[in-house]
Amino acid sequence: MDNTAETLHNLAARMFYFGLITTQAVPILGGMQNITTPYEAALRLRVGLGDTKPIEGAPLDSPVRRRTFRPHGTPDWHLLIILEGDFVMDEESGHPTTLSARSAALFPPHTRQDYMLSKENAKGRFFWAHFFPEASLLPLIEWPQGASGWSSLQWSHENLLHDQILEASVRCDTYFRSNYNRKRSLALLALEEIFRLILQGNPLDQLNELDDRVAKTLQLIAKNIQQAITLKDLSAEVGLSSSRLCHVFTENMHCGVMEYIERQRIKIASGMLRNSQLPINQIAIDCGFSSPYYFSRRFHKAKGMTPTEYRSASEKQ
Repeated sequence: MDNTAETLHNLAARMFYFGLITTQAVPILGGMQNITTPYEAALRLRVGLGDTKPIEGAPLDSPVRRRTFRPHGTPDWHLLIILEGDFVMDEESGHPTTLSARSAALFPPHTRQDYMLSKENAKGRFFWAHFFPEASLLPLIEWPQGASGWSSLQWSHENLLHDQILEASVRCDTYFRSNYNRKRSLALLALEEIFRLILQGNPLDQLNELDDRVAKTLQLIAKNIQQAITLKDLSAEVGLSSSRLCHVFTENMHCGVMEYIERQRIKIASGMLRNSQLPINQIAIDCGFSSPYYFSRRFHKAKGMTPTEYRSASEKQ
């Protein structure tokens, strides 16, 4: 492959990985076919509430079911709440998971999204959201992560809680589709309410109240993770001295500021190694590491293997 072709190939791979191009499986005679479909960036938020049914004309035992399939995820966070029916997650992975009504799945950025209505169901209903988290949402999305990179939580069959989650989902969708001047802000408030309701039955240690300055620091880190981030710059943004920010941050997050930044970069890089064929040098740049050598050294310390070894091990799973 000559230099021009390789450059174009890498550019296309980066566009694909970062969500500018995505795919969705569509039914064809005899099976499924993946075609590219546009992904509309969330800006701050996009939501929807609707039903899914078997593909018209397909019997209930047909493998041709309505499916969402984005092998490299999207640049934002994706929440799926199952309100009715059963959904099969990661069906082709060899380790499929079934989530039933009163369940939610949360996909971090660039995490494979693959789910479809179970063949046992004639109809499913769900709420979805694509979003970039505001500071107030950050402690609410630290769900226990599964082996596939996404998380799931369930809540009890206690009707009041489920009804409240449903009502908040409908309200979030209604706000987003309204003509209100501040419809996105109202929808974001409703989305935060949804997360808080889900976590009523799933209390997490991370839900302890965060210091506002730490919340702002987390938001700044998330927005600038691909860039060089210094403690001095973060301290100036939140109005604290470097030593004071370190103290407050460690008190709230149980790790240092720069340690947290590296953890986030390693986490993103791990997803890119699993879900893309981008060159490792490019992944190092995209995740904010100063050089490919430094990236490999820090990755090996965190994971016990080099990026190349990690990618190879992921492909064998």
